[in-house]
Amino acid sequence: MKSLFASIDIGTNSAILLIAENIDGMLHAVEQKIATPRLGRNLGITGLISEESFAQLVLALDEFLKAIAARGAKLVGVAATEAFRKAKNGMALLEKISLQLDLPAEIISGEKEAALGLLAVSNRYPGKKIAVADIGGGSTEFLGQSYPIGAVQLSEKKLSLEKMRENVRLTFAKAEENEIDNEENVKIQNNKTKENFDWVMVGGTASALAMLKLKLEEFNSEAMEGFSCTKQEVVDTIEFLFPLSLEKKLALPGMDKGRADILVPGFCILEGLLEKVGADSFIVSDRGLRYGLILDGIK
Repeated sequence: MKSLFASIDIGTNSAILLIAENIDGMLHAVEQKIATPRLGRNLGITGLISEESFAQLVLALDEFLKAIAARGAKLVGVAATEAFRKAKNGMALLEKISLQLDLPAEIISGEKEAALGLLAVSNRYPGKKIAVADIGGGSTEFLGQSYPIGAVQLSEKKLSLEKMRENVRLTFAKAEENEIDNEENVKIQNNKTKENFDWVMVGGTASALAMLKLKLEEFNSEAMEGFSCTKQEVVDTIEFLFPLSLEKKLALPGMDKGRADILVPGFCILEGLLEKVGADSFIVSDRGLRYGLILDGIK
């Protein structure tokens, strides 16, 4: 009988379940489920996770637990990220989850989120020199740091395209002034050129870009894994999508229905990130936080 492990990533826009098998040290997905409770909805205005979003999260988590039980998998990690880190009621709601569902969830730091993302992608591409970036709904992690900008949070500012791009640049510049060097930054800085590293993008924004470019009608991790894209393609996609109404966006083949309204902000963050690190291209990986949680939990 196969030994299966499970993890749950509770993000600002979506919650994702992964059930995977460990074969010779590498994880292979057996089942994945995704829900979009949009915990970050109005969080920047109210400072709170809404009751509506929380109720949707509880329903999704209950379904996840049923899937885990049906597979006979061992749950080894449940992580809540930026929405719970930021919300004034984050800790209280997490305790509520633990009581209602007997779910051992924890709020992890942005730095740990970045480290687990790197662990996940390194497992998928062993031996390669990689730098990993994760653009989420409420924060963006890369080079071991967490930046307070995400697709949901940026979309709620209702900015023009020019202002959105400016906001991204200013956020990265301001955060850089306060950065503390860490192991991952030192790795980059000690190399003469950033071209020594392959940039790998993980998370919902990256996956949605791959789905859109590949015209995938539904989430397909195998099809998206390793998808290559250039910075210019990101710019072109932004310019194409921004003038479109939500209805027209939703009609596009490959459009992620749960992310259509926050795609342009997410892609603007991706564009700004590529500018910041001086990268002209990258690949997309499905190996995000949920994979890192399992690898960390079974080591």
